[in-house]
Amino acid sequence: MKPLFRWSCCLLLLGFTGACVPKYVPDDLSRLKNTRDLGMASQQAYQQAKSAEDKKDKLKYANAGILYSEKCLKQEPEKPLCLYYNVLNRGLYIQNHVVNYQSALKIMIENCKVLTEVDPAYEHAGCYRILGDIYAKAPGFSLNPKNITRDLDKSAEYLKKAVELSPDYPLNHLFYARILEELGDAEEAKVQLAEFDRLVSSDLDKEYPGWKKEREDLAQKLH
Repeated sequence: MKPLFRWSCCLLLLGFTGACVPKYVPDDLSRLKNTRDLGMASQQAYQQAKSAEDKKDKLKYANAGILYSEKCLKQEPEKPLCLYYNVLNRGLYIQNHVVNYQSALKIMIENCKVLTEVDPAYEHAGCYRILGDIYAKAPGFSLNPKNITRDLDKSAEYLKKAVELSPDYPLNHLFYARILEELGDAEEAKVQLAEFDRLVSSDLDKEYPGWKKEREDLAQKLH
């Protein structure tokens, strides 16, 4: 997986603090017709949002990415590229905008579930990783039983599937190790962390710059 929504991927992945209500409309939205072009535009918008320093620019580009992918999905509801970048752009948006974030989480989960049916291993099992991170970082409690809340067992289930589908992708192991530690399975968490260390390379810095601190924090807990 090239970019990771965290709430990386992240998830994730993802500091879930808002929801997506797109307002900015990109100039070329009406001109783009082909679903591949719309998917690529959504991917590019995500990369622009991810690298933007100004919060307004992050929201602007993430909005654009959502609109591109939504138009794509109206034509081809199961297109992996558009499903995936709809999820990533929404995840980035809700990190920067505090309004009805539960609505955005529900859309992200639904789109990821569709993608796991269509192409489970897409982008290194990216949607399994995203789902795992959502349930790891969602609020621990809600008065509304329909809201998405923290569920470490469900998170572990999704992340285990990510490891099974894409065992050579390092972040799958790091995220799984983190959840295993929280669940009290220190021995298996150490195994997963060791596998992460075996697979990790400097290329991960650009995709997921926070991995070093996260890895060290986890290692300290497992010491």
